[in-house]
Amino acid sequence: MFADHHECDVVVTAVAPVGALVDADGHEGFIDQAKHPSWGSDTPRAEVGDRMRAVVLDATREPPRFSALPSDIRIARSLRHTEPLERLCPAPGGARAVDWEAVEAELGVALPSDYKRLVQRYGGGEFADMLWLLEPGCPEAMYDLVAQTEEREEILAGLWEGGEPKPSELHDETVRLVPWGYMEGGGHVLYWLVRPGVEPEEWTVILNEGRGPLWEAHPASCSQFILEVVAGTTTSFYFTDEDDIVAPEVRTRFSSNKEIFSR
Repeated sequence: MFADHHECDVVVTAVAPVGALVDADGHEGFIDQAKHPSWGSDTPRAEVGDRMRAVVLDATREPPRFSALPSDIRIARSLRHTEPLERLCPAPGGARAVDWEAVEAELGVALPSDYKRLVQRYGGGEFADMLWLLEPGCPEAMYDLVAQTEEREEILAGLWEGGEPKPSELHDETVRLVPWGYMEGGGHVLYWLVRPGVEPEEWTVILNEGRGPLWEAHPASCSQFILEVVAGTTTSFYFTDEDDIVAPEVRTRFSSNKEIFSR
């Protein structure tokens, strides 16, 4: 029925001093008073009929425990695909600490929480010997998040000035691209579609092929995209033939930058 980190809209059906009962798609749930935005703030307390976004904290409880706190929703979004990815492709440990505040200030945007968790758990490096996760502060500029953001902006600006058509997703001049991944060998670059007013956790992925003008959009987070590549369930045209180039035992392997650069 429910799973931890599942996110949905709920309606308050009853209120008590300890919290509120909610209806989630016809099923009952409970939001503890400390997990409602009114706890410790000026937000109005929950009332019957209120509608809100909430996330499942514990699906094993009866009724399941929800939270409507924005911080818990962000955390759930960061775990929804990173946890199954870590089970399938264990993180090697030893990733570097990152000053995210400084990185985001340099980029001019806040970054998705699932990406931060990936970097904190894995660091930069390659999934399945082909999908490279960029990281801030990488000693190789080719795989550094900030350096590649600057470089790709210049490259794309030159291509478009030269007449290469933009994908329809970029016809809105307020949309920005920030690269987060790279396909070794193919040269394909994976970007976030950064739209004004859209939270980082809602950004989606768009791929630009390495040796041509084609683009491929995916309504997924970067962690979901990586998980689907590693699990072999991706719908991406550019990764669907990975069995021809990646041995099964390599598909679930991650190689860190430190390991790769020391070879």
